[in-house]
Amino acid sequence: MSRSSYSKPVPHKSRQLTLNFAPIEFEDKELEIGVIPFKDKDQLRTLRQENAGTYLFHRYSEHIFSVALVKNVSVFGDQIIRKKLSDNLYLVANLVRNALIEYLNTIQRPVIRYDPLEFLADSTKENLLTKACPPDFEVPDWLSVRPRYVMPIRTVEFDNQPMSLGLALNVRTKRAIELPCSAFIRKGINVVGLYVSQPMKASDPRIAAYPKLLGQVQAVDGEHLQLTDTKDGRERVLASEVFLEPRKEAFKRCLAHIFREKAPAIEKRLENVISDFRSGPARLKQLQAVSEHLSKKALSIVPGVPFSLHAFLSEGYDNLPTIHKAPSATYVFDATGSKTSNWNDGGLTEYGPYDSRTFTPSTPRICIICQHTRQGQVEQFLYKLLNGVTVASLSKKGKRQPFAKGFVDKYALDGVETKIFFADDNTPQAYESAVRQALVHQKKEGFIWDLALVQIDEAFQLLYGDENPYLTTKVAFLSEQIPTQKFKIETIDVADSQLCYVLNSIALAMYAKLGGIPWLIESNRVITHELVFGLGSAIISKGRLGQKEQVVGITTVFAGDGNYMLSNLSTAVPMSEYKAALLDSLRETVIKVKHAMNWEVGSRVRLIFHAFKPMKNNEADAVKQLMEELGEYDVEYAFVHIVNQHPYILFDEAQPGIYDWETKKNGKGEFAPERKLFFRLSKHEVLLCLTGAKEVKRPQDGIPSPVLLRLHHSSTFKDTTYLARQVYTFSCHSWRSFMPASMPMTIEYSQLIAKMLGQLGTVSFWNPNAMLGRIGETRWFL
Repeated sequence: MSRSSYSKPVPHKSRQLTLNFAPIEFEDKELEIGVIPFKDKDQLRTLRQENAGTYLFHRYSEHIFSVALVKNVSVFGDQIIRKKLSDNLYLVANLVRNALIEYLNTIQRPVIRYDPLEFLADSTKENLLTKACPPDFEVPDWLSVRPRYVMPIRTVEFDNQPMSLGLALNVRTKRAIELPCSAFIRKGINVVGLYVSQPMKASDPRIAAYPKLLGQVQAVDGEHLQLTDTKDGRERVLASEVFLEPRKEAFKRCLAHIFREKAPAIEKRLENVISDFRSGPARLKQLQAVSEHLSKKALSIVPGVPFSLHAFLSEGYDNLPTIHKAPSATYVFDATGSKTSNWNDGGLTEYGPYDSRTFTPSTPRICIICQHTRQGQVEQFLYKLLNGVTVASLSKKGKRQPFAKGFVDKYALDGVETKIFFADDNTPQAYESAVRQALVHQKKEGFIWDLALVQIDEAFQLLYGDENPYLTTKVAFLSEQIPTQKFKIETIDVADSQLCYVLNSIALAMYAKLGGIPWLIESNRVITHELVFGLGSAIISKGRLGQKEQVVGITTVFAGDGNYMLSNLSTAVPMSEYKAALLDSLRETVIKVKHAMNWEVGSRVRLIFHAFKPMKNNEADAVKQLMEELGEYDVEYAFVHIVNQHPYILFDEAQPGIYDWETKKNGKGEFAPERKLFFRLSKHEVLLCLTGAKEVKRPQDGIPSPVLLRLHHSSTFKDTTYLARQVYTFSCHSWRSFMPASMPMTIEYSQLIAKMLGQLGTVSFWNPNAMLGRIGETRWFL
């Protein structure tokens, strides 16, 4: 890219998008490269350690390339080849990274990670904790909150342009507590309950030591610490050899020791400083400053081959790729497709739910489990949930009442029969007793509860397995094929102006768990039979370092009768079994849907997979092989990795943010681009905005990141515009909330299934066979 392409701003009427991607320009010279046969990772590691600073080694397939980093040294390798830099961008990326590390070392910025390259700001000049303290307060040099810059080097291939290289620059914050635990013990700071780590040397001497988490302090024993929740069995360590993990609680104790009675005020100011730091304008300003600083330095890929950074890509300079906007989702509220709306809640209020004419039971029986001491609050909540709530302040302003109709009228029910069963306290035993009363009552009366509403405390979420009253309650009801819906006492004990939105979401989930269909979303009218599979996962563990299990959930969606339908909702298995479970789900769904949709030999079938991780080649091959076994169809495939953690941020400098009702201030989501915007980074990568300024929950959340859609090379269906639009559509189709989701329903539901089944598995009396009953066909996990 030439420098002239960045010189002339181009105004845009409604937005001003900027991507945190600085193109790298270099002279396209030929390099002499040494070639060594690759044996194993130990060989590569040894070469790098023994020749650090002199040669760079880069693995390329079954070979290792070596490049001289200093003048007047011979090429290292069994053979020598010459290659143009533009033909080896991944090698160039390694050389650029090496040059940046060398430069950061010269200006004494700690590099804490090699790839992606990460470094810390100067602790003496850019300590955010200092900014949170009054001028006369001295902050010790061992305690800091610093900017942490992330600089991955990436390739892009915009439409009708060759592949190019650039720096995707991002910034976060990093807390640091740089004193050994022995010093805290001498200072009288309590370290019990905190986690500790041990510094480990990196293989590259230019990279700072990294912390290895050891465990949680259970007790102090002289110069030693007794640990629990350990990973490698080390239950006793020297306090002088370990450091506190700088999480919020450890940091809070340090602040309390240093600032005494002033600590709470300083902690609050620190939160505000960090919140401002995360805001869109502040973040972009910092990133542009770093990018501009690096662009002025004389940096070289190798001696005699300089490189430079350009400014971030921007609509203002007309060098961003073409920006697309996904069309709005169409919500359908009847089987004929005549009742539609672009607004889920508005359509539901006007037309009623999709299956209102056929839904049963029209008068559901719901039991309520709550603590005896919460009876009055729960009864008030229950009345408003069933009958609705009108907010006076909204009426005065002429605004819409989100939950005036209540659960019964909004979902076209004849009524609801309820009965409350009390727990004497907040223990699992007390909740178990209340559940037993509810089950005895249904047996005595000769019916089965359609749903159980369970009041919980927010603190329950920190409890594990048999110690968590909600989990034990949910297990008991699911074993009897009864879905549950929890509600936190802290959430319902709020003003009606907030409660109406809480009730609206709870009612939506309740109807779905009762087996109802609030709405469907209109699918694309194509001649192809389409099935979409979502794969999400959750990590389940007891404690931070206890044995972890990754559980994978599977959601299946298919296009039928012009709308997207859900099927096989409750599949979840350990990670080691997910491939077989996916194939089983695929087989079952294809057999089921081909009969329902009257597939014929030669029918065109499209299979789309939304996955939380990249699909492996053998997994894609297994899917294709299974489809060959199931029938003679014309099948095309799209394997889409939906990436949540990536380096890209998109700013809209024309977005001033919106009003936040909680803080009574403007500016929430400032610089956040509009939801539904997307563009291609390459033929197989798309950035899609699923969270805009309106969807940002709190001002302190800062600017949201888009999701990255990455198409696997084995895909035969390659229309990334179609795939991005579909992901956007599915982000509008969750029956857990009326708010748009930050992930498509295919992934969100799968993650919920995996997380909940994983948590249920920690309860000693859970029997997964319960999911084989009718409960497994409902949206019990919402």
